[in-house]
Amino acid sequence: MTRRVLPFTTAFLLLAPGVTIAQGVAASASQLPGAPGAVLRVDPRLIVEAAEVWRLIAGRENPIWRGWDASDTPILLYLPGEQDVLINHPRPPAGFVVYDGPVRFPGGRILVRDGPGFLQYDGQNTTRDVEGVRTLVVADALSNLRQQLRGVMEAPRPPAERPPDLSFSQLAIDPYDQLTLIVHEAFHVFQGRVAPSKGANEMLLLHYPVLSVANNVGFAQEGAALAAALRAASDTAFRPAVVRWLALRRQRRSVLPPEAIEYENGVEFSEGLAKYAEYRLLELLEGRTPGPEMWWVQGFGGYGNLASRRSQLVDRMLQHMRGEVLVNNDPYSTAPLRMRLYYSGMAIGALLDRLSTNWKDRIVEPEVSLTDLAEGAIGAAAGELGRALEETRRDRDFDSLVAAKSRLADEGRARIDTVLARIEHGVGTGIIVDYGALETPRVALAFTPFGITVVDSDRTIYAQIPIRAHFPDGSEVAQTEPMPLLHDKKGKLIRFRLPRAISPQEAVRATGGVAPTGQEVRELRFELPGVVVHAASATIQWEGGNLRIVLRSPQR
Repeated sequence: MTRRVLPFTTAFLLLAPGVTIAQGVAASASQLPGAPGAVLRVDPRLIVEAAEVWRLIAGRENPIWRGWDASDTPILLYLPGEQDVLINHPRPPAGFVVYDGPVRFPGGRILVRDGPGFLQYDGQNTTRDVEGVRTLVVADALSNLRQQLRGVMEAPRPPAERPPDLSFSQLAIDPYDQLTLIVHEAFHVFQGRVAPSKGANEMLLLHYPVLSVANNVGFAQEGAALAAALRAASDTAFRPAVVRWLALRRQRRSVLPPEAIEYENGVEFSEGLAKYAEYRLLELLEGRTPGPEMWWVQGFGGYGNLASRRSQLVDRMLQHMRGEVLVNNDPYSTAPLRMRLYYSGMAIGALLDRLSTNWKDRIVEPEVSLTDLAEGAIGAAAGELGRALEETRRDRDFDSLVAAKSRLADEGRARIDTVLARIEHGVGTGIIVDYGALETPRVALAFTPFGITVVDSDRTIYAQIPIRAHFPDGSEVAQTEPMPLLHDKKGKLIRFRLPRAISPQEAVRATGGVAPTGQEVRELRFELPGVVVHAASATIQWEGGNLRIVLRSPQR
């Protein structure tokens, strides 16, 4: 099966309670000095595109979602290491100055601060708190391009599938994609206001049967039914398609563990509805007159006919549901699952627009899912569902789907064994952090849910940075460069492998002069490029070519 490469995705860092990203004393915008000489290092087209989206969603009559008024939603645009741009923020942190150049944003001042900034990683399109205010975050075009290039170059494809050259079209930043990205992240801010406790519990990923053949076949079949429903021009064609989808979903979920269903519902609400906002934006922009500044954005051709772009979203949904997109260069991890839930949630939301008039009021209720609302609105009898399910068993591509997903499962298990062996016995020095001797032997992990591979019920591999492991005594393991990290909760171990072997002398230098002799050391800090291990109290010693750091509760 041919897989398209999805070079980059939105990253989501799961943070422990109380973690903030803004530093310094907040000031009101009226207190900030003007800076006539301030220069925009962030691409000004981002501000133009954000302003274009705001023309539609800022106000009580937001046509995407009744009650969603984005007029007071702050925006953070960033270029790692260079500049942060805050727009419409009520309490900007210290160091920001008013940008007084020719670029303007309706209803809010543009503030800039040069330097390292809040985020140090490329392509972090997300939402986060800045001085206690939920803020949408969009990476600069150059930052997204760097992330995209890394994805294209690192994609593990056989030579026959690799393009001979990178064309401009592969690397160009599409203005329509930028508009939908902005509305996606803005919608997350709205969700946090109207349903703050609702969304995906990413820890449930550890219980999801990612490589299940039946589940992955079912997803592919659901995708075909959803696409047929979205493209149905008449009710006569629409109803059989939605009934078919519901029958397939019921069957697929009948053998899933409850945690997996809960996870699907959570992601379809949080990310699926944000993707739905993208779909609706493309509907609503069609035929509108753009702001005059948009014509200066490279690749922008107006809003005359956006049907092909909506169709492309449906095509992408099909590809993701069938597993034909290589997300984060890893077909065996949780990344493809998360992205297919983005699109299934989008599709169900679009179906509900034809099925129900009040679904948007009900979906923010704590225990209500998109599937629940669709099932109630469809009102299919058992016989109708049974006949639809029987038809799916006669699909011409059913056998080929089963064969493809069986190969995926076999390849995935082999790949997991390979990665596990590299972590435990591969080239380079292994680092083992043993927390079993702590008085409270627990660990809290901060991670991006796109980079998780479940080995078994006790072991999980985290492969996407940033990764943090925090222990009750204040000890911590932090990675800023990709080194697959294995958490063995039964063995109470965190382990990974440095890309090269280090000598005992280098180990001493990495600890600031502590020799790995097995003696207990207070405030141990082991630091190399891309990784830091801080231990409140620990012993450190060589063990079979590995450096073992045993965390210990200090003796009183």
